[in-house]
Amino acid sequence: MTEEQFAAASRRLASNGIELTGREGQLTKDGITATYTFDGEKLSIDVTDRPFFLPLSMIEQKLTAYLEQSLAAGNGPSAV
Repeated sequence: MTEEQFAAASRRLASNGIELTGREGQLTKDGITATYTFDGEKLSIDVTDRPFFLPLSMIEQKLTAYLEQSLAAGNGPSAV
C-alpha cells in the first residue's frame, strides 16, 4: 500500500464514520474498537473490542471492502 493508497483508504473510512488520525492510532465505531498502524507499506488493523454478537469475520470483511473500494478507485494495485 502506497502513501496515496493509505490516504484514499483514510478518506473512504472517514466517509463511513471511521477516522484514522495519523499513521497509527485507535479507531472506534458501533461498539467496535481497533488499533491500526501504517508503516509506509502495510496497513495493519487489530480489533481489540467488539460486541459479543458480532463475528470478527464480519468486521474484517467490512473493513476489507472499504479498503478495496478505495484501492479500486484508481489508486493502484492492492497491497493490503
